[in-house]
Amino acid sequence: MAVLTIRVRTFLFMMMILLVAFVLTGTFSLYHFKAENKNYQYERLERKEKAIASHVDYITKAYQGQGLSPTQWKIVLGDRMDEIGSIHKLDLGLYHPNGVLLSRSHVFEASDDLFPTWIDLKTLTRAPKSAYSIEAIEGYLIGTDKITGPNDAIELIIRVPYAMDDSVIPEEDYQFLRQLGNIYVLLLFVGIALALILSNYISRNMSIVGEKLKKVRLNQSNEKLSWRYNDEIGQLIQEYNLMVEKLEKTAVDLAKSERESAWKEMAQQVAHEIKNPLTPMKLTLQMMQREKDLDELQEMSKHLLEEIEGLTSIAEAFARFAEMPSLRLETHDVSYLSNRAVALYSDWGIQFLSDGPVYANVDKEQWSRIIHNLVKNALQSIPEGRIPEIEVRVRKTFGKGIITVSDNGTGVSDEMKDHIFEPNFTTKSSGMGLGLAMVRNLIQNFGGTISFENQEKGASFTITIPTQ
Repeated sequence: MAVLTIRVRTFLFMMMILLVAFVLTGTFSLYHFKAENKNYQYERLERKEKAIASHVDYITKAYQGQGLSPTQWKIVLGDRMDEIGSIHKLDLGLYHPNGVLLSRSHVFEASDDLFPTWIDLKTLTRAPKSAYSIEAIEGYLIGTDKITGPNDAIELIIRVPYAMDDSVIPEEDYQFLRQLGNIYVLLLFVGIALALILSNYISRNMSIVGEKLKKVRLNQSNEKLSWRYNDEIGQLIQEYNLMVEKLEKTAVDLAKSERESAWKEMAQQVAHEIKNPLTPMKLTLQMMQREKDLDELQEMSKHLLEEIEGLTSIAEAFARFAEMPSLRLETHDVSYLSNRAVALYSDWGIQFLSDGPVYANVDKEQWSRIIHNLVKNALQSIPEGRIPEIEVRVRKTFGKGIITVSDNGTGVSDEMKDHIFEPNFTTKSSGMGLGLAMVRNLIQNFGGTISFENQEKGASFTITIPTQ
């Protein structure tokens, strides 16, 4: 089955729109001229009927106001009805105010059905003096009017049938239709030409984009396209340029990923070195917990045991795939978890502030690691001889949990800002440089972000996570 190209489909679509527009315009024009013809017929009958009414009023003026009976009116009218009909080229009938037919003309042999022997004139008799009505009956327009005498009393009722003729269209309308037809033919040819030009224009530019897409490669610099107009093609080209940018970013990320893989082997070695002392430390603390009865020591031991469990799980995960442990996301109060982690540094006078519980979907052990890392970095950034002023603050704003760790250390230099969250990057003489990179990855696992800024004294790291 043959597939139509965009150029052909565009051309056919435009032609369809053009033809539909022509059909709709022609239909509207036909409806308009029919309405005009109908109005013309109504106006013509009204003029005729008014002229006949004036004529009848003139010849019966002398007898009005005398209260003549139907018989007397028939005598008065005599054979004048045919005379009036001949003059005005229409048959007519006259009725008594009680609705009885007095006389009618027979000039054009109008059907007797158009002149019933009696008509109901209640509506007309209640109407004002100038009342005039037209009704359509079987191809005829029936005009009805009244002739009034002294004191506005109804003397006679005139009924004039008028045969409707749809073929009666004024000459100026015929002229307009002929001119409109000529314009339609001209517009049709112009529309076909424009449709061809536009369809070729669209398909040509689409072909340019297609050729560029064929040449896109991951490992090379890809050329962007420029477009002067903000139309659909411009949007397509804009999306192509965005794709090129994303592709370049992907290539950078891929190279970065390859570089990051280098520290995975190192992480396995670190895991071995960390795990060895953890077991005896755990056993010693368990013995202390059984033998000592001090509440503060019990609480401290409990916290240390939980942290050692977390370090153990991380070490085991490093040993397996150099990855963090599998996420165990649960709803926790991060304010409580943060306070518990900060409590281990009570000797350093770290200040913890919280506006209340902040519930988020996090891994409890990994969250403790995040706080420990940030607090340790804050402590290590403070020069020797300066009293540490470290603040950990937890608050909730617009459905987000905001955790800020501020210090009065040396801050982050401009040349280090772009690398501070990269693995293997460290400003200290010792350490693996994994801390902040690990913190960022953990926070991203929770659907959050981390950022930092230098303050007047020191730096401030801000974590933003969605709350429950």
